Amino acid sequence: MRQRYIPELLEVHAADLAFLWEQRREALTSRRHTLREFAELSGRIEAHLQGLLIAPPDALLALLHPQLASDDRGEAFAAAYVLLRLGQPTISALVLDAFERAGGPALAGLCDGLSAAPFSLVAGQLQRVLDQAEPGTAAAAAAVLANHRLLTSHSARLPELLVHDDARVCELAWRAASVTDARDPGVDRPYAQALAHPSPRVRHAAWAAAAWTGQAQALPRLREATERGDACALHWLAVVGLTSDVPLVERAALALNDAPACCRVLARLGHPSGLNALVRWMSDDDIARAAAAGEAFARITGIEVHGERRTLPVAEDADEFDRELAPLVWTPDAGKARALMDRHGRDWAAGARWCQGQRLDAAPSPQLLAGVDLELRWDIGARAALAGTPICPPPPVH
Repeated sequence: MRQRYIPELLEVHAADLAFLWEQRREALTSRRHTLREFAELSGRIEAHLQGLLIAPPDALLALLHPQLASDDRGEAFAAAYVLLRLGQPTISALVLDAFERAGGPALAGLCDGLSAAPFSLVAGQLQRVLDQAEPGTAAAAAAVLANHRLLTSHSARLPELLVHDDARVCELAWRAASVTDARDPGVDRPYAQALAHPSPRVRHAAWAAAAWTGQAQALPRLREATERGDACALHWLAVVGLTSDVPLVERAALALNDAPACCRVLARLGHPSGLNALVRWMSDDDIARAAAAGEAFARITGIEVHGERRTLPVAEDADEFDRELAPLVWTPDAGKARALMDRHGRDWAAGARWCQGQRLDAAPSPQLLAGVDLELRWDIGARAALAGTPICPPPPVH
């Protein structure tokens, strides 16, 4: 029989599939991707998958089975995703076996593959893994089940994982809980312990769960933690806080003594009272501060104020390699920004929250929610969920 595929192209498709999946993971919370663009990226992934599925299962197994243990998350994903899409129980069992034995990037990639692929062949086994496996694998199984809407809020293993000593286990369990508990917000969770956790990533995941599940005490706790200097709480208060929280957010952002971080908080807050400070910082001699201020101004108003392209300074003891790779940024045109404030400042002052030039005080329309970038989509969704009027499910665990 004539061969129906080119063996060398299988490797190309597998490599491109891994690369595109990493892009898709980053796009899920990106300012550069809307739902439409995210769907187009998913379509490109499907095209490479179909290019691989032309080959017979034994050829794919020979190529991809070793990649199930790869230290590259994208490669492990590609191997698991393709093999699961074959729909053959014996091959799916190999993927699940690799999942139970994996750790690090390989476990994360296999978690991605199991989350993205059809699930019927391994659903029962994943529940067993959640119930019986060691904590890291069990938390990954919880994430997969949550992404398939099969993790129940009353899972017997989840409470143990939410307070585990390993911060990576704890973080992943909280992210799974945010998806699961959003459908059943009446479950009592150990928020006090998680919100005092030394790991910022755990606190971030717990605040996200509190917002998406509409916890009544989330805002008071956010205010208290922000007053204590918790940067994670400050981030979430900027996202979900009320107009009355603006002075606290702005005061806490300035207290960070980190101009780029302060600008990011002001951009997430989107209140027009921060625009004058951003315009002042655009004239700063510090290139990083000026660039961050220009970026935040554009994020709020939807109008770019690019001036000159500059290279960020590097440390005096930096080697030649670091100097060559120093990032380029746009320093803003402060004069243009001041002219925009003169022209539009009164209109902007009429709203309490802006992003990309869109006023977000009122409940968003379905058309607006579908057209905004994904970072903004999740911010809007988290605010609505916390207010008790959910408009979209939380992002998948990734």
